[in-house]
Amino acid sequence: MRPTEIFIDLIRTVTRDNASEMVERLRSRAAAEDRTGAESVAIRRHLEALAFRLEGDDHLGTASDIYDLIGSLVPDGREHWTRAAALARLRDLCGRARFEEASAYVASLRVEDATPALIQDGVAILLRLGWAHEFRNEHGPCLQCYRLAYELNGGDAGVTTEDGDRLSTKVKNLRRLKLDALLEKGQFAAAIAVHGGTRHITGSGPLAAYDTVSVAALVASGGARYTEVLPARRVGAPALRFWEAPPALRSEAGGLDMPAQYLAFLDGCRAFPRSNVVIAGDKLVYDLAAHPRRSDILLQDGLNPDQIMTASFGATRALVEVPESTQTVEAGLMMFGFQSRNYGHWLLEFAPRMLSYNDPRCPDGIPLCIDDHMPDSHEEILHLLDTRDRPVIKLPPKPVEFGFLGMAPVPAFFPFDMKPGRPFYDTVWPADIFAAVRSLILDRARERGILSGRNDRRLFISRKAFTQRALVNETEIAERLRPLGFEVIYPETMSFLEQVATFHSAAVVVGSSSSALCNALFCRPGCRIVGLIHEELSFNFRGYTSCIEPSGAQILFLRGHTLHRPGVHAFHVSYTVDPGKVVAAIAALEHELASGASAGVTISGAADRPISVWDDGAPLSREQSSTSAEPERMDRERPTRLTALAAEPHKAPVEGLCATEAVAYLAGEPHSDQPACASPSIAAFIQTWSDGLPQEERDQLILPLVPRMIGTRASEVLERRRIAMVADWLVRTHVPAWFRLAKLNVEADELADRPELTDVAELASLCDHLKRARKRAAVANLTLRQTGSAVRAAAWDAAQQAAWITVRDALEAEGPALLAAGWDSAYAAAYAAARAYGKVPLEPTRRALEQSAFALLERMIEARDPDWAETDAPAAQHGADLRP
Repeated sequence: MRPTEIFIDLIRTVTRDNASEMVERLRSRAAAEDRTGAESVAIRRHLEALAFRLEGDDHLGTASDIYDLIGSLVPDGREHWTRAAALARLRDLCGRARFEEASAYVASLRVEDATPALIQDGVAILLRLGWAHEFRNEHGPCLQCYRLAYELNGGDAGVTTEDGDRLSTKVKNLRRLKLDALLEKGQFAAAIAVHGGTRHITGSGPLAAYDTVSVAALVASGGARYTEVLPARRVGAPALRFWEAPPALRSEAGGLDMPAQYLAFLDGCRAFPRSNVVIAGDKLVYDLAAHPRRSDILLQDGLNPDQIMTASFGATRALVEVPESTQTVEAGLMMFGFQSRNYGHWLLEFAPRMLSYNDPRCPDGIPLCIDDHMPDSHEEILHLLDTRDRPVIKLPPKPVEFGFLGMAPVPAFFPFDMKPGRPFYDTVWPADIFAAVRSLILDRARERGILSGRNDRRLFISRKAFTQRALVNETEIAERLRPLGFEVIYPETMSFLEQVATFHSAAVVVGSSSSALCNALFCRPGCRIVGLIHEELSFNFRGYTSCIEPSGAQILFLRGHTLHRPGVHAFHVSYTVDPGKVVAAIAALEHELASGASAGVTISGAADRPISVWDDGAPLSREQSSTSAEPERMDRERPTRLTALAAEPHKAPVEGLCATEAVAYLAGEPHSDQPACASPSIAAFIQTWSDGLPQEERDQLILPLVPRMIGTRASEVLERRRIAMVADWLVRTHVPAWFRLAKLNVEADELADRPELTDVAELASLCDHLKRARKRAAVANLTLRQTGSAVRAAAWDAAQQAAWITVRDALEAEGPALLAAGWDSAYAAAYAAARAYGKVPLEPTRRALEQSAFALLERMIEARDPDWAETDAPAAQHGADLRP
């Protein structure tokens, strides 16, 4: 047998089990033989077929060896086989999570001056692998694949990920997710290693671990000196006023126990401008020395775009970047920190610290240290509050080594944000602190002759300069208010003292509940404030009330209509407000001043809980009496026993309780999945959604809603209105969200801008629109069968299915045309998602729609029969009938 035939026979004996051994034999045989050109071609073809088979069997490493072997046997086209070997090797190493070897291999390709084609193809492979991991929420391997792509490409130039991000941006964001996951498990060494492997991409220094402590703990260990300026005390809960019937707020009521105000002095510490982080030895003093560290809050230090260092926080320890260089300040008082540039944060969190720094026990001559990116108005406030004429040091964004640092706390616990699934924390601010700040500012204004004798101005605060929490119909409201003597003001164009003087001269103020409204702290006693805001129930109503009313002014909130947009935080959504309601609220407040008859509806701190539990002997409330002849009563102990929900109905409670069975259980009804006390449309929505969720999400999203379903059964008119709300959400929110993801923005706006559906029958006017939308999304598109379950799972997730089940019977009752329109909306969304599939992630849109569906449920639960609303809030209705 000729040598070539022996070689080919060896190729034919290669199997999955002996591949590695046989490749070495083939390599040795190839080196020992001389062959003709024709024989080399035959061997190449057989080896190529073998490599193809090995790739199919997922033996990518061995396939890479075969491609290398072909390249050594065939001089012509060696570049092609070298590239094939490299790509197979990258896929093999990444597929087996051998990322350190992959790093070394990428480095070798760069050193060997690989061809541009090899680099380009290698980067493309790594991008596809990273995208697949990202789609499956596998942050660790996703991070490594994007890191390798960055290193192989030699940077960001000319490369973006499937969703248009730079590689360095992806690496930074994924690294954050991975660090947080590792710290949650207490794996600090692993987190430091992950950071070490990526910091060359983000330009970060190394990380070090520190124990997170309060100033009190630091003082106890001898690491700081402490002087109490104002002792801890308890304050009263603010009474909240709303123009319409009080909603069930979803926020967590802020604590009423205020921390002590103090001065703390640290020797030899490091701080980071634009951040709250202070490092003292092996300790991280984070909580500004007064406030508890809670596991459900999100700390943004080291994360937000303006941060100058990297940080990641665990339960009791944190990782903070060790700077390569620092600046030195001999002594300073800390007036810099996270969100110091924001006017509202500056006025509430930072300005009150000056009361401690003005205390005689704080040494003279120590400079006030501020961030250098703050607007002039902030420094103006600083000088007005400073009674000691201290120098000011503006700190550039560079770590600082302090020889001596003085610290004072925030007046109340004020977390920046909460973790997903946790209610927003609505801080209550202490009246004594803000009354003192107000008094000091007004005294300084009088000294300068700024305050006028007027107390009759009517102010409407413009928010046109801002995109977050925009009042979309501001111009329309302004036009309605001008004939009533209102002037439109633009606080962002004024100095701070000009703002103080303007608000101090006001009798009535109307404006969006945003930073500028905090200036109402400087209004005169008796001034009336109308705080306009969206309809979201997770908002800082207590925060605005408690920081404004120390002035003696009073605020009434008027909630408008939220304009939902996927991806926008519920706190910052834009909205509209009915101008007629604004005028009516003003008239009611004026009547209140003249007659003493209270305008709007007042709720106390105990009456606005999202979950109400009442005694068997409690009197029947108006809300209960409006929905059934017998009050729905809740056993005091039952909510504590209901800790998890099951899917699907059960024969008996001992087998478990689904969402609607849990409602019957809490209401004391017989076991049933059709509780008599609950709205059928809300029950259908929640039950279907609950059944489609995994256990953890079911308990997180649905369980808190169960007690609130009690007492929602109402008239047929309201039930039909609730079903229309769901149909409206499907057509004007769900479909446009997927269309925007697929870059079908014109079609998305056409549906989103349609008038709100107030009855299911109105869907008839949209039949042609939905039919066109379905056809437009389906043009030149892969079918749903081809794109697979990923698209269906996103576009037709549990929230969409819940909405569809809720409206389906009503659509069928209206006839085939409306039922077809419903199906058109469902398929239009799915087709649009299929268009976007593989180009951008579907999960963020699905999550945003899930949040939007939750808000929809909130509105359905809050909805009441018109006759109930009229009798429930006589003060509000009385004011509505008045005209100036």
